[in-house]
Amino acid sequence: MQPELIETILVDAERRVPLLARHLRRLEHSCKALGYAWGGGAVESDIMIAALSLNTPGAHRLRLLAARDGNRHIQTAVLPPLPAVQEIMLAPEALRSSEPLLRYKTTYRPWYTKTIEWLPAHPHIFDLVYLNERGELCEGSRSNVYLRLDGEWYTPPVDSGCLPGVQRAELLDTGNAKERVLTLADLHAAEEIRLSNALRGWFTVTLREA
Repeated sequence: MQPELIETILVDAERRVPLLARHLRRLEHSCKALGYAWGGGAVESDIMIAALSLNTPGAHRLRLLAARDGNRHIQTAVLPPLPAVQEIMLAPEALRSSEPLLRYKTTYRPWYTKTIEWLPAHPHIFDLVYLNERGELCEGSRSNVYLRLDGEWYTPPVDSGCLPGVQRAELLDTGNAKERVLTLADLHAAEEIRLSNALRGWFTVTLREA
């Protein structure tokens, strides 16, 4: 069975979709790169109809799944608030930076299976962050990672083995972060650590040692 492409999208309390243009650009790029049918303007229409049809208050998570043949379906759920203190731990496995599907958000993510199964039982841990085979920092199972070093924010380049997240793209384009190869030593030396994803924005976390 072919994997589906995924876009996990924030719909805010006013039913706006702040990063919609970036989600659409990424999905179109993924479709064209991987040979999936691209739905064009109908994709945006589907998302906005689903967003405007939400009838429970507060922010929501909207998950768009796109099949190779162009079929799409959308799932929505209320987005609960994030507890004030968020922690991360280092994943025990390494990612292989040459894995091409690390660069695309799909339902085929076997390298994260153990983490995805482990996280629900450890609600105080937001994510596990991964190193690659060269010892470079990559990403979390559901987030991009950033380190503040000498007052500047850095995030790993895609070549280290990470998904080009839409919130990450926003931070890079607005000059809030820069790309740089990061190491485990950098992680321990960081003045501050943050994660980002499209649902939760850009937020500070604490590294918990195993």
